[in-house]
Amino acid sequence: MTVRLLFLVLPGVLLTATPAAAQSNGCGGFPPPKLALDTVLAPIQRDDGLTVAQLTRLPGRTPGPASTGDSHVLGLTQARYGEQSQVSALFKTMGDGTYCASASALTISFGFQQRIVHVAREIPADSCLYGEVLAHEMRHVAVDEALLNEMMPQIRSRLDQVIGELAPVRSRSQSQAMAAIRRPLESAMRRIMQEFGRERDRRQAQVDTVEEYERVSRVCNGEARNYLPKPARRQTVRRG
Repeated sequence: MTVRLLFLVLPGVLLTATPAAAQSNGCGGFPPPKLALDTVLAPIQRDDGLTVAQLTRLPGRTPGPASTGDSHVLGLTQARYGEQSQVSALFKTMGDGTYCASASALTISFGFQQRIVHVAREIPADSCLYGEVLAHEMRHVAVDEALLNEMMPQIRSRLDQVIGELAPVRSRSQSQAMAAIRRPLESAMRRIMQEFGRERDRRQAQVDTVEEYERVSRVCNGEARNYLPKPARRQTVRRG
C-alpha cells in the first residue's frame, strides 16, 4: 500500500486589480472554486507465477490464507491506493506589488491505482484449494471496493466544506500565494487518507482471522499441507 499525495499546480490566470471587497486583506471579487472528484478503481491483475516462499516474503497489504503453524502464504492481495490532485488559481496584482489569489478549481482522483491478486504457483488451477484461496483473496477485493464506494460521498462532502471555507490570500509572490491556498487542502487530504487507511485495516482484519486461516488449512481434505515447504531435516553427527 502506498499513500501518494501529489499536488500539481496549474498556471494561474493573471487578472487586473479590482476594488477591494469585504475582505480584511483587500482580496475580494473572486468566483467560488469548483470541485471535480473522480473515483479510481484499477482493473484487477492476476499473477499466479510466484511460489509460496516468494509470496511469504512479498510485501503486501492483505496476506491471504496461511497455515497458522508455519505462516506460509498461499495467496496475497496487493493494492495501492492514494490520490492525485490539480489546483488552479486566479491572481490579481495589487497596487503595492503584492498578489491576491484564490483557488478556482480543484480536480482530485481518489481510489486504487493498482490491484494484484496472487495465488501460489504450487497450487494447481483446477484444484479444490485453488478455488478456496482465490475466493478468500476476492473477499479482500470486495472489501476494498465496498469501502471506496461508501466513502466517496463522505470525501466529497469533506472537500466541499474545505473549499467553501477557503478565503482569498494575499502574498508577496504567486508561489507563496499558491502554497497558502494548497495548505488547507493538503491537510484535509492527509486526514482523509489516514481515516481511509484505518478503516480499511479494520475491515480487512475481519477477513484475515485465525478461524479463516484454520478453515482453509482444513478444507479440501487438508490439501494445503501438500504445497507448503517441507521443514529442513536435521542431520545427526555421530562421533566414533
